[in-house]
Amino acid sequence: MKRTLHLCCCVSLLLVFNFVFATAKASAQGPLPVGSVSGIRSVPCLAGFLSGASCFEATVSCPDTLDIRVDYGVSSPSGVPRGTVAFFGGVGGTDPYGGAGTGRNYAATYLHQGYQIVQSAWETDWEDTGITVGKNVRTAACRPATLLSFFHQDFYDGNGGMCAQGISAGSAAIAYTLSWYGGADYLDKVELLSGPVFSDIEEGCAVPRNPPVAVCSLGQFGCVGLPWSDRPQYVQGQQNAVSQWTGHQCLQGVPTQVATDASWKAMSIVNGSNDPSFFFPQTAMAGWLCSNGLNNSAAEGEIYYRQFANRSQVADYSVTRVDNCAGSEGVDSGTTPTGKIGFIAIVSDMLDPVAGCIKRH
Repeated sequence: MKRTLHLCCCVSLLLVFNFVFATAKASAQGPLPVGSVSGIRSVPCLAGFLSGASCFEATVSCPDTLDIRVDYGVSSPSGVPRGTVAFFGGVGGTDPYGGAGTGRNYAATYLHQGYQIVQSAWETDWEDTGITVGKNVRTAACRPATLLSFFHQDFYDGNGGMCAQGISAGSAAIAYTLSWYGGADYLDKVELLSGPVFSDIEEGCAVPRNPPVAVCSLGQFGCVGLPWSDRPQYVQGQQNAVSQWTGHQCLQGVPTQVATDASWKAMSIVNGSNDPSFFFPQTAMAGWLCSNGLNNSAAEGEIYYRQFANRSQVADYSVTRVDNCAGSEGVDSGTTPTGKIGFIAIVSDMLDPVAGCIKRH
């Protein structure tokens, strides 16, 4: 009897130790600080914001970046909201995402289901710090992280979930917020479409070129659909934007220097250290990746998603293969392995009463 009790205690202590170790390992340095939002004033809404939204202009300030202006629009449902959903668009995020002009009106759909909607549009590419020397996308990611924190503090009223949806570079903005800027402390649900595309910038830029990435290998945690292969290199002019944002020439045909590779790696979401966190036990996450290989969004996304190996890291989790995408990142027009149109599947996931945008914090 005493031996059994002793063994049980040892096992319990070992489990506790492993849990504490895994939690500590999730982030060695803790979250990076967010910046501030100031100079808020009411302005007319730009094209792309939901009709009837209340729109504002503000300045976002972050360390080691120039101040940047942003427009944001808030649309509120009638009655008590079921939650708040913030949207982040692709490329430089200079156009509102989620509403009119995107082909699939996620914002209006969520609004009609009772969610408060917050859209944003940066005056210039958020990824470019604006400084001449020492450009760093991870440093620039303080900007969307600051804006998300501001939305949480100023517009989210505690009812329902605080959630976010982003496509391409917008999904990377959310991933940086979660892994580097403490977003897991308040985000309840995220939908990451066609990305995150800055998971490993070195993989996408280095010469000689890195080999293809196996996406959703058999048995990979959370994957929905068969595996496929995708090249990690930035294409279709994206390499030129990445060159501007990082301060290093991306895929320019000559072997890159070791120091350049190290710089790209260091500013990536997954940078090979224990500094970023991949432990979000109160955040549900869903990724959606095109299988057509027209750009590197699936390969970059996979580099991020393979950091999640078990249920203890996330409240709910899935990564879905999408076939027949319209273009390189059109997951909403493609088809999931269950035969659903991507838009319907993504909306259903966000609205799901268990896996979706519900209060978890």
